[in-house]
Amino acid sequence: MPRLYPVFFVIIFLSHLPAAWAEVLDVKIEGLTGATLENVRKLLSIEQQKTDPDLFEARIRRLHRNAPGEIKQALEPFGYYDPTISASLTQPSPDHWLAIYQIDPGLAVRVATIDLKLTGEGINDGQFQALISNFPLRKGDTLDHARYESGKRAFLMLATENGYRDAQLLTHEIRVQPELHTADILLHFDTGRRYRFGKVDFIQIGDPEKSQLDPEFLARFIAFEEGTPYSTTRLFEVQNALSDSDYFDIVEMKPRPDKIENFEIPIDIELEPRSKHRYTAGLGYGTDTGIRGSLGWENRQVNSSGHRFKAEAKVSEIKTNITGKYRIPMRNPRTDRIELTSAWLTESIASARSESETFLIGASHTLSRRSGWLETMYLNYQKESFSIGGTSGESSLLLPGISWSRVDANSRIYTRRGSRLLVDIKGTHPTLGSKFQFLQLRLQGKLIRPILENGRITLRGDAGLTRIQDFAELPTSLRFFAGGDQSVRGYDYNSLSPKDSSGRVLGGEQLLVGSTEYEYSWTEKWSSGIFFDIGNAVDDWAQKLKRGAGFGVRWKSPVGLIRVDLAWALSDLDNPWRFHLVIGPDL
Repeated sequence: MPRLYPVFFVIIFLSHLPAAWAEVLDVKIEGLTGATLENVRKLLSIEQQKTDPDLFEARIRRLHRNAPGEIKQALEPFGYYDPTISASLTQPSPDHWLAIYQIDPGLAVRVATIDLKLTGEGINDGQFQALISNFPLRKGDTLDHARYESGKRAFLMLATENGYRDAQLLTHEIRVQPELHTADILLHFDTGRRYRFGKVDFIQIGDPEKSQLDPEFLARFIAFEEGTPYSTTRLFEVQNALSDSDYFDIVEMKPRPDKIENFEIPIDIELEPRSKHRYTAGLGYGTDTGIRGSLGWENRQVNSSGHRFKAEAKVSEIKTNITGKYRIPMRNPRTDRIELTSAWLTESIASARSESETFLIGASHTLSRRSGWLETMYLNYQKESFSIGGTSGESSLLLPGISWSRVDANSRIYTRRGSRLLVDIKGTHPTLGSKFQFLQLRLQGKLIRPILENGRITLRGDAGLTRIQDFAELPTSLRFFAGGDQSVRGYDYNSLSPKDSSGRVLGGEQLLVGSTEYEYSWTEKWSSGIFFDIGNAVDDWAQKLKRGAGFGVRWKSPVGLIRVDLAWALSDLDNPWRFHLVIGPDL
C-alpha cells in the first residue's frame, strides 16, 4: 500500500496542469461597429469561450473553423446576407493564439414588397389599421428581422388585449433573394371574431357577516357593461380602481373562458378586504411649523354602501387642527363623493402677533369632469375669532364656493413629469346671514418637467384676489400671506404682507408668488437644487414683490423628498439667510 502514495500525488499534480498550461486566446473582430458588432460577439463561440481555462489547440482550431458560419448567421438579422469574411488564426508564441476576423458586411438586403392583409371581424378596427399604417418596415428599408418580429408581435398582442381570442397568423414569412439583395415580406393575419364582456361576479373572501360590500355598490367601479367589446385595458382599469379604493388588500381579475357563451367571457373578481379600522400616528418637523405630530383613526367601511369616517388631530408649535370627515361615495365611487366635515382649528404665530380660533362645519360634493378635472362645490359655516396687528374681531360666515383641480403625474411621490392645478372661488353675502360680503379667487399651479437625463425643472405659482369693502372685517384665515417653505423662501412663515405702523403683519387682499427651481440628481437617491422665489401678499399690485434665492440638497425617502434648503432674503438689508426643511411628495 505505501507504494501507491507516489502515484496518488502524481495524479493530483497532473489534474492541475490544464489550468497551469491553459492556452491564451485573443480574438479581434474588425470592420463592424454598433449593434452588428455586438451581435457577432454574442453569437461567436470562439469569442464567448476565449477565457475558458480548458482551452487546447484542437478545440481552438474547431472554434475557428465554425466562426465564419456563426458570423454570417449573426449578420442576417440586420439584412446582411452576403458578407465577405477573412479569417486567420496564428500562434505568436507557444501558448498564445490570435484569431482575427476581418468582415465586410456587403450590401444590405432591402425590402422590395410588403404584403400585409387583415381578415376577420377586426378588419375595420382602427387599432389594427394603425398597426398596418405604422408597420416598422417599409418598402426600400434595410431588412431588419428585429423590427419585423416587433411588428408581427404587435398584431398578436393587440388581438390578445382586445378579445380576439381566435386570432392567428395565416402567413408570416420573409422571402430573401440574396443575389438580388432584396426581400419580400408576407404577413396575413386573421383576427377572428371579437369576444365581449359577460356577467361580472364579485367574490368577497371572508366572513359573509362582516366586511361585505353591497354588490350594487361594487358594480359602480365597473367601467364597462355586459356585452361591450372585451379589453384587458378595461380590466386593469377596474382592478386599479378597486385597489385604489382602500377597501381591499387583494383584487384579482379572473376571466372565465371555460364559461363562454355567445362569445361573451364572464369575469370573476375576487376581493379580500382590508382591516375595517386603520390607526395612524406621525411625528415630524418643519421650519414653518416646528415640531409636529398627528393621530388618526379611520373606519373604512361604516356600512355596506362603502361610507367612511375619518378623525384626525394634528398639533404643531403654531397650529392645532382636529377634523372629522364622513364620506359618501356617489355614482362613480373612484372620484365622486359627498363629504361632511367638522373641524376645530387654532393658529398662533408669535412673530406676527397673530392668533385665531375657527370652528367649521360643511358639506361638499365632488364630481369628475372631462380631461381629469375634479369639480368640488362646497358650503361651509365658519365661525372665527381672531387677533392680528393689534386688532381683534369675530366673524360668522356661511361660505359657498366651487373649485376645480387636476393632477397629472408619472408619480405623485417623486415626479419627473407632472402638473397640479387648482382654481378656487368662494364668497358670501348678507342675504346668506353673513355680516359682510366678499368674493375671493385663488389660482395655484405647479409644473415639473425633465431636463436631459438627470435634471428637472419645477415652476410654481400662486395668485389670489379678494374683493371686500372693509378689509378689517375679513378673518385671518381668509387673508393672504407669503413667506415660508412653500412660498417665498428666505423669509419667515407668513411674514410677508402689508404691515401696521408697528411693523406687525395684517394680511393682504392680493397674493402673487412665483418660483423656479432646477434640480440635478447625482445619484439614485441624492440630488441638489438651486432656486429663485419671488412674491408678496399686497393690497395693491403696485407694491414691490420680495425676492429670495438659494440652494439645497434633496434625498428621496419612501414618503417623498426630504428637502434641506438655505435661502437668502434678497430684498432685505444684508440679505439674511434662513434654513428650510420640507418632507413630502412633489404633488
